[in-house]
Formats: sequence, structure tokens, C-alpha cells
Amino acid sequence: MDFLSPALWWLLAGLAALLVELLTGSYVLLALAAALALSALAAWLGASFTLQLIVLAIACAVLVPLAIRQLRRGGRGAKKGFGVAGTGAGRGQRFVLVSRDFDDAPCIKLDGDLYRARLADEAGGGPALRPGDEVTLVRFEGTQAVVRPAGEGS
Repeated sequence: MDFLSPALWWLLAGLAALLVELLTGSYVLLALAAALALSALAAWLGASFTLQLIVLAIACAVLVPLAIRQLRRGGRGAKKGFGVAGTGAGRGQRFVLVSRDFDDAPCIKLDGDLYRARLADEAGGGPALRPGDEVTLVRFEGTQAVVRPAGEGS
């Protein structure tokens, strides 16, 4: 394959998109890399540059919406209806409080993210929250988790 071959340039562009895809985790660049590979195939088969661009456009028009649909669906094994603020994610689940590194604030860890915890108003003026306490998530207010001690009723 000649270094100035259009097929090689299409393949290099596809490889670059594939490498960036590894950093992002979205399927859109994967779809673009596949479309670029199809354009490389068209170039290798001797198609004109205009036809190569048409192949790229059609492949993107088909593959990118499929990738976006897959991304919206959340991939394989995604939780149904997952969200944080306002959607009830984790409501009713029990958590063990942990402390943040920089300010020792009591937090819950939900799907790998830390959310600062505070006692619900209905929990009364009970003891302050400390790391290691077991709590139940009542709701989210913004990015703050409103919790009650795990032993209390709903």
C-alpha cells in the first residue's frame, strides 16, 4: 500500500477515532471509525474521492444514530431508570457513611460517586453523622443525600 494512498489515510483517520474512543467510552467515535474503515475499503476498491465521501456520509448516517441509541440505552447491563437528582436513585437503600478526603464530611457512595449526607428533618436532632454509621437514603436535594439512621422507620 502506497503511503499516499487514500485508503491508508482513511484507515489512519479510523484508527485515530478508535484510539480516542478508548478514552471516551461513547459509541459515537466507534461508529465513526467503522464509517472511516468503509471509506478506506471504497478507496482500496478504486472509488473516486467523491464516492468515498458519499460512502462516509451514508455510513455515518446509519451507524452514528445506532451508536447514539446504544449510548442512551446505557449499554449492556445498565440499570433501568437510573439517575441521581430528582429521580429516586438509591432511595430506600442502606449505606455505610464514609468520609471525604479533603474535609471529612460524611458521605454515601452511590455507584462510585460520593454524595454529602445530611440527616432528614424528620429524623429529629439525633446524633451527628459519622463515618461508619449505617443510614438509609430518603431522597436527594441537589447533590446532597438526605438520610436517616438505618434503624428508624420510613
